[in-house]
Amino acid sequence: MRKIRLLVTLLCLFWGIIPALAQSVTIVKDMKEVQMASVLAMYKNEFGSFEKPALSDPFPYAVIRMHLEGNAHAVRLAKERLTLYMGQQTGVEARLTTYSNQILFLVRSRRPIIYVDCGDGCEQVMLSNMQKLKSNCLYDCTVRFRPEEAEGSADAHSGVVLHPYKLRVTPPNAQVVVVANGVKQEWILNEGTANLNLLEGEYQYTITAPEHFEQTGTLTVDAEHRDTTIALLSKYGWLNVELFDSTLMVEVQRIGAMAMNYPLPVLEMRCVPGTYVLTINKPKHLPWTDTVEVKAGEYTFVTPQLMHKKQKKEKPEDTHIASIADLPKHKGDDAPRTTHTLVLAEVGLAKNPEWGVGLMFGQMYKGVGWYLKGRSNFTIMKDVKGQIESFDALPDCRSGKSSEWLLDAGLVFDFLAKKDKKSNRSHFGMYVGAGYGARTRYLETFDYGWQKYLPNSYSGFSVDAGVIGSIHGFTLSAGVNTIGFKYMEIELGIGWTF
Repeated sequence: MRKIRLLVTLLCLFWGIIPALAQSVTIVKDMKEVQMASVLAMYKNEFGSFEKPALSDPFPYAVIRMHLEGNAHAVRLAKERLTLYMGQQTGVEARLTTYSNQILFLVRSRRPIIYVDCGDGCEQVMLSNMQKLKSNCLYDCTVRFRPEEAEGSADAHSGVVLHPYKLRVTPPNAQVVVVANGVKQEWILNEGTANLNLLEGEYQYTITAPEHFEQTGTLTVDAEHRDTTIALLSKYGWLNVELFDSTLMVEVQRIGAMAMNYPLPVLEMRCVPGTYVLTINKPKHLPWTDTVEVKAGEYTFVTPQLMHKKQKKEKPEDTHIASIADLPKHKGDDAPRTTHTLVLAEVGLAKNPEWGVGLMFGQMYKGVGWYLKGRSNFTIMKDVKGQIESFDALPDCRSGKSSEWLLDAGLVFDFLAKKDKKSNRSHFGMYVGAGYGARTRYLETFDYGWQKYLPNSYSGFSVDAGVIGSIHGFTLSAGVNTIGFKYMEIELGIGWTF
């Protein structure tokens, strides 16, 4: 009895191991249409013989491109055994295995149920369930084939070394043909990239693309070289005329060819390499022309500067002035100046009444400048006996005097600097500044002599502001000044601008 139980157990284990060792197919990525892809455009050489131009549908076929995952042994066996089953009445029109890690199936464009078949002892796997196959369209899928031999046996340990390799190509619609060990094959790009598992070694490549120069070379695949980017040189260049005026046209003429007119701006216009003459005509402006060189694969940028007919043409850079006598001579007020110097005599008036006199000096350049001013009534008190701190303590007084001085500095602005003026010494603007000032009030009492009267005495921060203008050099100013925002004067000035 014990022997029978042992035998049954061994049989169960044996039948459980067999399925695990059997070959199988796994769908890694479901079948999906490749957008903007045409079979006749990509595989004309392979399937062009199936085209029927006389029919309403000249190519009633689709291509299913099956990408294979796994080691070299598994991929080789997959190419030998894998096929598509679409029912008893429909079969595969053509099957191509020349591309690396790929199988191409040419099938009729219809609505079939598609299974992947891997031969005897392998269960079919559904690839598509009634998906409509469109004429002249390409469909991608990815599968993994597991052969009967366990992964890692036989060829897995035969010494074959595979390296993952990524090739990037610009433009993405390029065709890549590779020769390795005398075998010619095409590497299919997906959005400009090919992801491959390659044997270690060297691969001779030829890359072509419409409107680009062909490029050839050698790719080295080993543990250190697993990524390459190749950009084909365009047979054309690009011209940019950056004048953003949609009312104008630019005439573009390649030397030896007919001239053409284009609306502005011209952005990334494809041109045959060569020398181009550009011309722009605008009313009331001088004609603009330029000669540029457009090179293959390069962008050429031009930014036209149109000159009004009233504008004076600049002298050439190599113009030489032999002596001081050759310098341009200017007459009167129309002579151009760079720096303007102003000098004004000032008077300050308060309501008491009180007054002070002083001087304002400044300079302006391009409508902005500076000034410095000082003012005083030149009253100096020497025999002051004391001070009166409040109005309530004010005694009988005989007379009074005030002592005042201030020093300010600030900025002056010319509002007419950017406007056309008949005279370069005619200005109108404002000034604003700050500094320090003091105003002290003294009273002569009957009993105590001269006393400093604190309620009407001020010192500290001084601020002044006003307007200033000149006509042909004759200059006037008017403004206000305050000391500590407690004492205020009106200030008037008269002078000259040089």
